[in-house]
Amino acid sequence: MVASQKGAAIRQGMRVVILNWGRGENDPFSVFNATIREHFRACGKNVEVIETASDDWPRRLAELVPEGIEFAFTWQGLGSHVKVGDKGTSLWEHLTVPLMCVHGDHPSHMPLNHLLESRYCFHLYTNADSARYSNRHFRRARGASIIDIPQLHREPSLERTAGDYFVVAKNIADPIDTERLWKDKVDERTFDAYMMAAEALRGRIAREPYVEIHDVLDDLIAERDLDWLYPEANIAAYHQYHSQLDHYLRSHKSVAAVTALREFPVRIYGRGWERVAQSASALHAFEPGRNMADSQDLYYSRFGLIDISPSKGLHDRARRAMANGAGFLSSANLEDSFPDIGRFDRLFFSFGTHELPEKCATALGDPDGHREVARQFANLYHSRFHFKDFVNRLDFLAKSVGEF
Repeated sequence: MVASQKGAAIRQGMRVVILNWGRGENDPFSVFNATIREHFRACGKNVEVIETASDDWPRRLAELVPEGIEFAFTWQGLGSHVKVGDKGTSLWEHLTVPLMCVHGDHPSHMPLNHLLESRYCFHLYTNADSARYSNRHFRRARGASIIDIPQLHREPSLERTAGDYFVVAKNIADPIDTERLWKDKVDERTFDAYMMAAEALRGRIAREPYVEIHDVLDDLIAERDLDWLYPEANIAAYHQYHSQLDHYLRSHKSVAAVTALREFPVRIYGRGWERVAQSASALHAFEPGRNMADSQDLYYSRFGLIDISPSKGLHDRARRAMANGAGFLSSANLEDSFPDIGRFDRLFFSFGTHELPEKCATALGDPDGHREVARQFANLYHSRFHFKDFVNRLDFLAKSVGEF
């Protein structure tokens, strides 16, 4: 074979690049990106995965540019803030590669990954409240928008159940420990602001179907005239306030859910549960967290998964349960996306008194019926949010760069 023929044989051509981060706790990105790679391929894309935990990943990206990159894809804005050259030019501007940042986490947790303003960067959020916060506090010529996440998970069914119990898979920071840490580490003014917000959020979550935490916090800042927390006064403190209380409420909801289920068999996986375990029901078992790649069997318990969603939308754990044909109970509030969600009421709960135990009792009394309703919802979700529509949206945005 002559040299030109060899070159043609190995040419990869235009492709999509996925940026991976293999050092995350429980390594979720590697699993997400392995499956999204197959979805991209099913939509006709050539795909390259680049590990950003390696220091030379920008060089590897640059090597792919001559043959053509349609766009790069990254979760949570990882890699978006990289700059090159003496002038600190954005890597994405320098390489003229469109970057799709799909954010599942709230912007307050890692503001640096939400800052990039460039015609080559698109900030896409899975939840409307995160997009609103981003558009309010990160000035850009092009606004952030929301994107519907399709069913990403693809793994062969295990075709078996794993035991007669519910499963909670969640790392937490015990709220009592968090309050003590605040008292020890921050000044009195900041501590008082944190505790005031924590008390308000605990009360609201117990009596309302859904609470948009960051709207609550903004209202408190305005009502109490906490001028030192105004974003124009100290944006770093403002982000930190929202981030701390968001994490606090996630853990509070998780502890509240497990505590409410003393009469039910539950297996809890994850870190941070030591204090809860000390006074837990004998029906509760506590296990270490598992890497996502090694945890598929968690979705095969007979009574299903209990998922405490960190936001309004469906969390990835619930989506994975759906992909495995498993039963689940989720605290997501999907009324905006599914006007007919009421017919799936047995799958969703809020934190009102007795609500979760009642839903668990129904699932325990009829586990096969519970799984069947979950499968029906999974089919509806897949038909409404298909991966081809997701890829078409990314294609459209990438092609719009030249029009900006």
